[in-house]
Amino acid sequence: MSIPDDLERARRLAFASDELGAKELLLSLMAPIEAADRDDLMLEVLAQLGEIYLVRTAYDGVTEAMKRIDDCLQTYRGIRAGTRPEDAAQVTMTAAEIDHMVCRYTRRARFLQTGLAAAHGEHEAAAAALHQLAEDPGRFDDLTAEHAYLVTHARILCAAALCDDDLHVQSLPLWEKVFDALDGPGDDTEFDDTLRVLAGTGYGRFCVETGRLTEAEPWLRRAGARALARGWDLATARTELERATAAWAAGDRARAQDLVHGAYPVIAEHARAHDVSRSWLYFGLISISVGALDDADERLSHAERHWREIEKPLHIHRILVQRSWVDILRGDFAAAGDRVAEARELLDSWPRSSWLQYARLDDHLGSILRAEALADTETAEEKFARAADLKVPAALAVDTVRHTIADADARMRWATHVSGRLLAGAFAVAWEWGNTGLVSELIEYHCARGAFSVPQSPLTMGWADTATAAVPVDDADEYALVASGPGSTAGGALTRLGPLPPLRMDPATGPVLARYRELAQQRYGKTVTSAEAEWSTWP
Repeated sequence: MSIPDDLERARRLAFASDELGAKELLLSLMAPIEAADRDDLMLEVLAQLGEIYLVRTAYDGVTEAMKRIDDCLQTYRGIRAGTRPEDAAQVTMTAAEIDHMVCRYTRRARFLQTGLAAAHGEHEAAAAALHQLAEDPGRFDDLTAEHAYLVTHARILCAAALCDDDLHVQSLPLWEKVFDALDGPGDDTEFDDTLRVLAGTGYGRFCVETGRLTEAEPWLRRAGARALARGWDLATARTELERATAAWAAGDRARAQDLVHGAYPVIAEHARAHDVSRSWLYFGLISISVGALDDADERLSHAERHWREIEKPLHIHRILVQRSWVDILRGDFAAAGDRVAEARELLDSWPRSSWLQYARLDDHLGSILRAEALADTETAEEKFARAADLKVPAALAVDTVRHTIADADARMRWATHVSGRLLAGAFAVAWEWGNTGLVSELIEYHCARGAFSVPQSPLTMGWADTATAAVPVDDADEYALVASGPGSTAGGALTRLGPLPPLRMDPATGPVLARYRELAQQRYGKTVTSAEAEWSTWP
């Protein structure tokens, strides 16, 4: 078999997620390629190795592959510029062949640069590299299809990396361009099917994480069917893992368990750290659901270890919060608090942390104090007060966003996946505290803002909700741009878009929730009350 044939075989192995086999084959080709003095073939080996290292999170290998590609191309650029006459004398390729090779592998190196920056969470650098790749004019018709493949693949990597960092809003334009590029039946090549499987799986996960559960299922099923038809076991298993997350988010634990257990053997065999970690997360959740706390803690510790290996701060922060639920259920509130403190340190050190992540973390710390108060009647008063100081401002800040979203469906997604649990937790702690005044004020606020259903008790389901950490893309700061000035009422009801005016339910007292609203502004920068005349809510 010729070297070009072996290079094609290595590519097919990589498409099938047999990175070890592809790597070994590529490394075995280096010596004969050097003996044949074929720089073009060596560049192909390095480009394919770089892609394999990128998939396997072996980022030092990606960097080395990029360096070697660039060093080689720099030599040929010098030859074409006439600055390396000693090298030019040894070259047997024509000028056109050199230009073709430089064009092709400059793009391949740019693809690796884009993917590496995205994997590191350096999204601005990834966007700049992607722009250079996409705008590369080129002048070789036979490279047009490969260029289109590289651009679309790079967009998928960038979009998925943005979602990994909870930057779902920023990923939307990329997903739109991906599906514009994949519009139509395709050409039935492995390149085309790879893009469609990656896009369907990645966008399916995007849908789950932004609350679009019914939209996620068709994407994941189509991607899974295409992968299965190709015999791509890992790609098929990854779609099953995403369907498991959707089932869990929908409350179908049995379905989630079946899917994640079915997917894991293949995921474990291929040992991709991120997928392995997410599987262990759901194994841990399943254990919590049946009360096997020791087993749950062990499984969640495996997930944490793998995420630490690939340096995923947001996911480490989330798994620490998840493990703290095991501590809460054991009654070890000090350990739970320590994990939350570590999770906060991760957010503090992470440049892309958001107010919503801090609000959720404060709400969770309030849940720890609430559970501690319920377990210890002697300190209950103080613990409930501290819990309310954390949970109520977080709930108000998060719910403020709900009524800056104009689209009714988007508003309901925010209510279901974000506002509902936090507001329910605020009500619960006020009620258990026995603070009837706070309960009355929350009811007054809730009536003015509009009601929605909260199907699960936050005490029993808080540990389960943490896993999906849904982040609807309808964040008013970036997506739902709605005027927050004076709004209209509907049918005489005290409901409207934007912050409410101050609400006064008793002429002898101040506006409701005044101190908690101030805390929401101070901690999260969210204006719960507009600077308008008060609304009087008494008859």
